[in-house]
Amino acid sequence: MKIGIVTSAFYPYPGGVTEHVYHTYRELSRLGHDVRVVTTNFGDDDSPCEDDVIRIGRAVSVPANGSICPVALDLRMAGQLRRVFDRQRFDVLHLHEPLMPALCLSALGQADVPVVGTFHASNERSLGYRVFWPLLNHRVRRIKRRIAVSNAAQETASRHFPGEYSIIPNGVDVERFESARPFSERGDGEFKILFVGRMEPRKGAKFLLKAMPAILDAVPNARLVVVGSGPLASYYESRVSERCRKHVEFTGFISGDLLARHYASADVFCSPATGGESFGIVLLEAMAAGAAVVASDISGYREVVEAERTGLLVTPGSPGSIAKAMIRLARRSDLMEGLVARAHESVRRYSWSRVTQEILSEYKSALGVGRLDEKPDPTGEREQSSGVCVGEKTHV
Repeated sequence: MKIGIVTSAFYPYPGGVTEHVYHTYRELSRLGHDVRVVTTNFGDDDSPCEDDVIRIGRAVSVPANGSICPVALDLRMAGQLRRVFDRQRFDVLHLHEPLMPALCLSALGQADVPVVGTFHASNERSLGYRVFWPLLNHRVRRIKRRIAVSNAAQETASRHFPGEYSIIPNGVDVERFESARPFSERGDGEFKILFVGRMEPRKGAKFLLKAMPAILDAVPNARLVVVGSGPLASYYESRVSERCRKHVEFTGFISGDLLARHYASADVFCSPATGGESFGIVLLEAMAAGAAVVASDISGYREVVEAERTGLLVTPGSPGSIAKAMIRLARRSDLMEGLVARAHESVRRYSWSRVTQEILSEYKSALGVGRLDEKPDPTGEREQSSGVCVGEKTHV
């Protein structure tokens, strides 16, 4: 099957959608499918699969839903996509956040093959959906199969665009995280806490930092490692008190095996997000690596963490609630060991091999519906290429 995955977020831009796209690309390729990722330019860095990446336009960062989202822009985008689709002759297109301007929305307008759309976002209100509803409602009808990564994401999408959605969660590379080597053995005298996320308000790092004085009062050997970059990184680092400074380390952005080693080195992973999280890939990564999980009690996280069984849920935006959970785990090794064991068992449901099989089923269902305006192939067979055509790797 020739598959085109269209996304406004991909390497080197970090985040859950990026990881979702890359791992499904890799698994689909492993299964023998011919896959291309159609995305945009974020800078000079490449991706691990750059030979199969087609980049159009350039990303512009736009504040949305308490986060900073990449929006791919180019005045020639519709024509560029039309040329890519004509040349690549995909069997199916898979759009991530299919109503996101301008790349995915343009791709939806130009598509002449069945389209599968995955909705990732979760929010209480969506000004863009409300304002542009007439245009978006017309376009969304072109999506043959709709996927939501969680019930929270489905609720957000179906609030504006009712219809049938399949729930297919994000996945995790279980083997990579469970086999990662820690930097030092647990129980070496430190109580290690890890945060991984973008340095922006929605991820809630400031509440964990504010909890550190209370944590240190009860657990003097606590140490916090903050992994991530973003617009507030310097501000957060400057606000750490003198007393806490030697107990807090900011690493900046880290990925790959090095990130897995940070998870494996942690006693507790904390994600104090304030909302707007449709899922929790970082929670799955921590579970696979064997760290106990403390996370905000928000809808997307409740679908991953079962309170008091696979992790502890805390009040969003409450340093006191975070501190209380950390102190409880530091003092109750039996509680922490039980949470870790049950979480490690539950995380296997989210392996990329399983998730990708569910996505493949959606592709097959979409293809069974019929193609849109199918163009005959005069050669009698579809073009098979080992990579993108010259000129399509970084610009079209």
